[in-house]
Amino acid sequence: GSGGNEWPYGIAVDGSGNAYVTGLTESADFPTVNALYPNLRGDGVFIAKLNASGSALFYSTFFGGSGNNEIYSIAVDGSGNAYVTGATNSPDFPTVNALYSYSNCPGGAGAIVTKLNASGSALFYSTFLCGERGTGIAVDSTGNAYVTGLTLGNFPIHNALQPNYGGNVDAFVVKLNASGTELVYSTYLGGSGEDWPYGIAVDGAGNAYVTGQASSADFPTQNALYPNLKGVSDAFIVKIANGGGITETP
Repeated sequence: GSGGNEWPYGIAVDGSGNAYVTGLTESADFPTVNALYPNLRGDGVFIAKLNASGSALFYSTFFGGSGNNEIYSIAVDGSGNAYVTGATNSPDFPTVNALYSYSNCPGGAGAIVTKLNASGSALFYSTFLCGERGTGIAVDSTGNAYVTGLTLGNFPIHNALQPNYGGNVDAFVVKLNASGTELVYSTYLGGSGEDWPYGIAVDGAGNAYVTGQASSADFPTQNALYPNLKGVSDAFIVKIANGGGITETP
């Protein structure tokens, strides 16, 4: 960090013990090394790769457009490429090989997904994902990205487990192919109340695991250990099969 405030939100580690950190910064003099974007723009976001001993930065860069930018989660693949998700309202957010642009998101732009190469010198892809905000990201052994976040409806749906918006606030779950050019699946996940996802993981078979907070008594459950909402809001855990079908919601 530096003279302003910094808020770290996500961390990941590769097979060599290098740490990948992302978050927000207000500091124009935030320490940058081999920066793809050396200057602070808008509400600042940073992405940094720190060596295994914590003694040096491989890279540290600002990221984002001239408006509000948020990054909440980071993942890393076996080659050291970093994947981040968050949100922005910046029309000039940096995009490369974008699946969706700022202007062609149904319901307005918000959530973003970006893949940064191992040296931090280039973007493989960077795209708007629509929805309001990406809150969690994971990556499998072949480079497919799994993203969860929240939406108020009008989210792009493909091969959906839940094709219809539940209402109020829903989670979304997306599997994006390795090149960022196609949605393998994209689905709503939620009931008629407020359902907020916070984290996602993926196993070796490509099954996605999502967790968050649900206030919907009609939240979709299957093979449920606890089938009924017990409080104003409860935690939820969902396992989604590789093809996009729910296998478990304990």
